[in-house]
Amino acid sequence: MVYRNKISNIKYQLSKRSSVIFIFLLICLFYYLFKSITSSVFLKGRDKINVVFYGEKTRFYSLDRKNVNYLLSFSNSLKVTVPGGYDKYIIGAIGKLASLEKKPDIFKKTFSAATSTFVDLYFYQKKTVVYYDDFNLRPMPTFMEILLTDSNANLIDKLFLVYIFSTNNKENFQSIDLSPFKLEGDNNIFDYNLFYKKFQGSFFQRTYRKYDINVQIVYTNSYKTAQLIGQMIEGEGIRVVDLSDQGKKNSGCLLIADKKIIITKTFERLAEFFKCRTQVGETTVSDIILELGDLEKEWAVN
Repeated sequence: MVYRNKISNIKYQLSKRSSVIFIFLLICLFYYLFKSITSSVFLKGRDKINVVFYGEKTRFYSLDRKNVNYLLSFSNSLKVTVPGGYDKYIIGAIGKLASLEKKPDIFKKTFSAATSTFVDLYFYQKKTVVYYDDFNLRPMPTFMEILLTDSNANLIDKLFLVYIFSTNNKENFQSIDLSPFKLEGDNNIFDYNLFYKKFQGSFFQRTYRKYDINVQIVYTNSYKTAQLIGQMIEGEGIRVVDLSDQGKKNSGCLLIADKKIIITKTFERLAEFFKCRTQVGETTVSDIILELGDLEKEWAVN
């Protein structure tokens, strides 16, 4: 009888423990889904989502909810500037740099600078290899490439991408030829300014244009870095009206605007992308002031 009671007690304890574990896992699952939904870039109501797939065939996609989808295919031998003081690297070596530095946001910064817009999602493989050869373009990323490679995309975003690329083909994307924007010679260097002048506005968010909110950029040392950031902001559809040199340097970056502007999607987008502190305050030259602070080092270009 005592033995049976012990067995019953053990079963009860195991059942109770299993129930606790199940409830805990269920809570974790709901929390994960909640975080995925609230952080999904596809559920933020943006007009465009910009995505980079880095690898043997590096591609940049600008996905539009209503209008044109764009596709840029980057040659592995093409040299681009890597923000952060890394100078110029061939496209095929950026993955190795990001892996060695343990900074995957190098992908975001490099291709945001190259396309003069904000890269939302990027996919890559943790390999310290350099790609030299150029391969035939594979326009659509595969199911495995979306779901199984490293990325800053969450599960919801990945499922959206699977749906988009499985229901579209290459005819649904307008391919941009990058050949005219290469400075030929000993070095195959990407011409940022020429590309920016040609395609400014191609990847921007129409919503931000409707708000008609403008930005003043305040920098300390590097006009060139401020100009690069300004071009990216302009390419996103947010007007930059002034670049100002400021004597003192603040820690971190700071966004300043009044109470009405600070709650707009334009302000939220800048704060989210650059991870800036925010402050309610008066502005004179513009609607928003962006004090670069440490962004000058993080986005430094020579």
